[in-house]
Amino acid sequence: MMETKLLYNALALARYQSFARAAKSLGISQPTLTRSIQLLEKNVGEQLFDRTTRAILPTKAGEIMLKHARIITASSMAMREEIEQQQGLMKGSLYIGSGPFAATELLAPAIDRFSRYYPDIEIDVRVDDWRIFADRLMQENFDYVIMESSELNKSRELELFHLNRHQGFFYCRKNHPMLEKDNLSIREMAQFSLITPPLPVRLISMLSNLFFPDRRTAEVKSNLQKYTCNDLGAIKATVAGSDLISIGTHGILAPELESGIFEALPFRIPELTTDHHIVKRKALSLSPAARVFLDLLIEIDQEQFVSEFGLIESLDAK
Repeated sequence: MMETKLLYNALALARYQSFARAAKSLGISQPTLTRSIQLLEKNVGEQLFDRTTRAILPTKAGEIMLKHARIITASSMAMREEIEQQQGLMKGSLYIGSGPFAATELLAPAIDRFSRYYPDIEIDVRVDDWRIFADRLMQENFDYVIMESSELNKSRELELFHLNRHQGFFYCRKNHPMLEKDNLSIREMAQFSLITPPLPVRLISMLSNLFFPDRRTAEVKSNLQKYTCNDLGAIKATVAGSDLISIGTHGILAPELESGIFEALPFRIPELTTDHHIVKRKALSLSPAARVFLDLLIEIDQEQFVSEFGLIESLDAK
């Protein structure tokens, strides 16, 4: 059976006559939309869009597909609205906590996509230091939190939903002094301070061994966390206007990397990854809205995981 999502994507492409504009309207990447149309064409067994013209226009087979797609998607939407009214998705609220990385990488696109389908659901997001959320989760009425889980006490009455580990990398402003060096080494970065959200012990230990292998742990930790900030917007502004270096992921920095505001430093550390889970109290049952939003977070997380492969390959090649 053909996925309704493929038909929605095809209708958007027919409407905007551009992969870039259609992908933006759908809240997905252009490569994701391209693969979606290719899969639909494979399922149908015909080319559905003419890509040789200036605008992307449907073929004869595409016109037939679009006529039926409108009927199918309209029926699907009507069915979904009736079911959602039954399930309580038309009204309600969500209360979600998050560390700064996950808030930018996952929550922002999830809220955008969720709000298109469920505009009457209120969402209250609290972004804070990931280290305090385990206690806050037990004291406040969060539906769930998205947080660094490497230091989480797994024995507590908590339920964890797995998220992908996303590759981290060092980045700096364009024209940074580091970029003028012909043979750049990781240890040379030690002369420039980092500005990051609070780092977990696993990353402190790993970076200590890379940057300062001969120094005491306390001294290293103080240097690595000399500048900490839970606001990624403030971190980006600081990096853009100074010689400080920070750590990010593709999902957080894709627009700035593409526009040339920031540059990824040319090496990759495989161990420099996120370790995030969606965490909830076991005793707390999820509302229909919370369940749908959780599934959407996992879906977007997978999309981000796929989209970062290009950056990883480019860093490995340097």
